[in-house]
Amino acid sequence: MVKSIQEIFELEESARSGELDGEGDEEMGDDDEEEVDLEDRERRTGKLKGLLGMLAQLWWADSEHMDMAAEKLADGSRDPKWRVPLGDSGVLNFFLEILGAHTLRYNLKVHLLRLIGNSCADTDENRARVVAANSLPAIISQLKDTSLIPFAIPVLYNICLDYEPAQLQASNAFLSKELVELISNPRFNDNRSFLGYSCKLLELLLPQPSEIDLAPENIAVVLLKITADKVFPVDLEDFISTINTAVQYLQHEKFQKPLISQGALDLTLAVMVDSYTRDAQASILSDEDDAKKLTEMRSKLNSALSDISALPEFRDAVPISSPLCGMLRRWLSSPQLQLQICACFILGNLARSDDACIELVHISKAHMPLIAILASSKDSQLLHAALSFLKNLALPLKNKLVIGEADIFDHLPRLWLLDTLQQIQFDSISLSRQLLIGTFSNIRKITKRLSYDLDSPANMRSKLSLLIALFQRTDVDPIRMEISRLITAICRCYNTHTADSAQEYERVRKNFFEVHPDVSMPLGFMVSQTKWPVVRSEGWFVFALMARYPESARCISDMMQDVAVFQPLVELLTGKNLVGDEVNSYSTPTATISTTPSSSGGMADSQTPESIPYATDEKMRRIDRENALVLVNELLKTRGSEMAIMRRTMFEDLLKGGSDMVASWREAEWGDTQVPKERRARGGHIMQDVIEQSFNELL
Repeated sequence: MVKSIQEIFELEESARSGELDGEGDEEMGDDDEEEVDLEDRERRTGKLKGLLGMLAQLWWADSEHMDMAAEKLADGSRDPKWRVPLGDSGVLNFFLEILGAHTLRYNLKVHLLRLIGNSCADTDENRARVVAANSLPAIISQLKDTSLIPFAIPVLYNICLDYEPAQLQASNAFLSKELVELISNPRFNDNRSFLGYSCKLLELLLPQPSEIDLAPENIAVVLLKITADKVFPVDLEDFISTINTAVQYLQHEKFQKPLISQGALDLTLAVMVDSYTRDAQASILSDEDDAKKLTEMRSKLNSALSDISALPEFRDAVPISSPLCGMLRRWLSSPQLQLQICACFILGNLARSDDACIELVHISKAHMPLIAILASSKDSQLLHAALSFLKNLALPLKNKLVIGEADIFDHLPRLWLLDTLQQIQFDSISLSRQLLIGTFSNIRKITKRLSYDLDSPANMRSKLSLLIALFQRTDVDPIRMEISRLITAICRCYNTHTADSAQEYERVRKNFFEVHPDVSMPLGFMVSQTKWPVVRSEGWFVFALMARYPESARCISDMMQDVAVFQPLVELLTGKNLVGDEVNSYSTPTATISTTPSSSGGMADSQTPESIPYATDEKMRRIDRENALVLVNELLKTRGSEMAIMRRTMFEDLLKGGSDMVASWREAEWGDTQVPKERRARGGHIMQDVIEQSFNELL
């Protein structure tokens, strides 16, 4: 019988390289495609069919010759030309039935696995037969026998590779659970060479819809512990593949939380540090490919750690004063790029409350190494991470002055000018804006003259001039918008700050508009754009503040000469455009953007757009209209005597028409009933009495 099988296959001593032979673990795929000879395939199939009867006799007789027959068939399956015939003839299904239903001798089991694995290499027809026979659970069960690991893992890989039905069945059969139990067990130490295939199998399972629910939640922890094992260290290739597999599972919250609850955070950071030791090894070996893979791996791990550190459980487990945070703060000054990025991400996510931010700035001085990064780094990823962290730290009012006093405004202009890194431009301008909110000292740093030499061109320029110039040359709307909001924050502070000396603030406002005569263009953009309705509302509010003082009212008045700014005002107060046609374009928001927190000492007569929580579009339009009425009323007070008669008349008509619209709305909603106190805006009351008084003055 055995001789007959051997004669059929006509085996040669030179076996195909790279195939499952009972001693190796190499993948069975990647065979060169050959033209299919159907006649040859049918002939081979016919020969194999003739063996089924003899195989059945050997099986029922429990003959040891069955082991030898299986061995010869497994050897023959190395040849790709025999793989489909093995399936078509029924030989593969015969052995699948035996494997799934009976307790087998060790040698027979080995050769059955070899035959199945070789037959399925690059052969979807046979993979389909394995799935149809529901044989994957039986193959997976062989992982419990340590001596069969060198056969079972490659067989599973050959079946699942590039074949989704097999991956799904393997996932449903809890393959990931079996693999995790296997690789975390000391009995796997003698089979560490199969760690790479185990990780590849886990990666194949992850996209399956059932895998997230069925995989053990500690899978990432187990993989990271293996990479950190100093007793049985993994080689560089397995180090990279194991961490990459862990990172893929860490994209899902189910696998993130055990990293916190099982105390594996320190271990994960240790793995990050260890990766630089591996990097040194790759450099010694002059292996650029491995060095590149390590860099990519660290970047992916950093991204996963960023997501994990954003979880509420992380903030509960890692207080700012913890040793782990202490290590991360030291990483901010590390010469290793990814360690700095990692520290920025994690500490930045911990800086989500005022208390945490204040502790990080006033006690830990975390802002100092971050400012050093802004001063010297050219890496866009690190700059982005540092800027994001600093933006969080700059939110509490107590921190703004401290960060500003650390010379940060000496280094931000470098980033404003990075036209090729627009995200960095945007982030740095956004940070600058955050630092200016309600902080007069920081505003002085950005608006003071670059030179006090009257003969120097720098006498009429400031750091803010760089941003105004950037506004004029860039076509990136988010950057233009952020510059506009920054200037609005300055004007808001100038017009709401509680001054010890009114004369001093009058002098400061005059100086600001003298040095920055072109500030009206960015300010006008706030209300002329239609992409960000919330920002437009912010603009009307600040304009209403500015119109109270002669210095800033002149800027607003000049701004209204621009039809792009004046027309939105007309539409807002009359519902019509400049030629009298009904319009509704103002009422259609197309995007939203985060609003600026209210400054201290806010205006009592105007309403901030952010003072109305969860405001509807209609309510926001009403607030804008009322703030626009305040704006027009104040302009008439401060600049009316200097306006041309026709222009003054136009503003008077706008004031009266807008007031009528507000009165009509209030009457429609409340009738003669006074507006309930709880429905009034928290930001203050509208200047209705002031507006009515203005009407009496004009009549």
